[in-house]
Amino acid sequence: MEINAEVTPAARDYLNAVLAKQEVPGLAARVYVDKGGTSQAETCLAFCPPGEESASDIRRDFEDLTLFFDASSVPYLKDMEIGVQGEGKLQALTIKAPNSKKPAKPPKTFTVSQDCPALRVPYGTDFTVPEGAEVTITQALGGSFTVNYEGNLYRLSPEVARQLGLQTDIIMFEPPEDGLISEDQCRDSLRQVYDPEIPVNIVSLGLVYGLDINQEKQLVKVTMTLTSPGCGMGDIIADDVRSKTLQVPYVQECQVDIVFDPPWSYDSLDEEARLELGLI
Repeated sequence: MEINAEVTPAARDYLNAVLAKQEVPGLAARVYVDKGGTSQAETCLAFCPPGEESASDIRRDFEDLTLFFDASSVPYLKDMEIGVQGEGKLQALTIKAPNSKKPAKPPKTFTVSQDCPALRVPYGTDFTVPEGAEVTITQALGGSFTVNYEGNLYRLSPEVARQLGLQTDIIMFEPPEDGLISEDQCRDSLRQVYDPEIPVNIVSLGLVYGLDINQEKQLVKVTMTLTSPGCGMGDIIADDVRSKTLQVPYVQECQVDIVFDPPWSYDSLDEEARLELGLI
């Protein structure tokens, strides 16, 4: 994966001096973006002792300075520059990352850099996309990716996608001032859950039948259905619902009940879904 970053000579000397003061042989620095692609994004540098870098980190040497780049942060570090300002004791490191707050756009095709656990769509069976495989992204929504490999569709979880350096624009929620779970934020979180085959979120699809919030227990209960009782991705979608809902401030527990009464039909689609699917 290409790293489009620059370290000025002055910054290289500055960082090498800081690392040397720690008196840890082989000590390097790690670059990552916290909350990348959002207005709260921050580009950070941290000490990285030998052997403590992540397996997915990307190493780059700037002459005698070694930096490890967090793979999931790479899309936000395009055109990054590390420099220094000031002189003497007033000298300080500067980091300019003009793309850190911009949502990352995934490539249409890419080569898988490691063996990746995946689920075959729509059956939900386990599969491993092998290292070196050429895949085409058919859907990148809600943090997960659906890819085409040798004519079949596979879902890559958000965790696997991050290991590959892939990112989509995920909502970051601000805690409400009243200290209570926000129903609007819960529904927005559910709008980040997608059927792996259909580029429409489960709220617009009409799959969500109920949303109950217990503020005292900090519990959210989601009652939902699937487009078909035989859908092999049902457990995966339910897990995604839990994962997304638990990102909402103050939610400590999420229960998902899947029901089939009443059965889902195209009449459940909202206007956004009908437009997306070309039904109006």
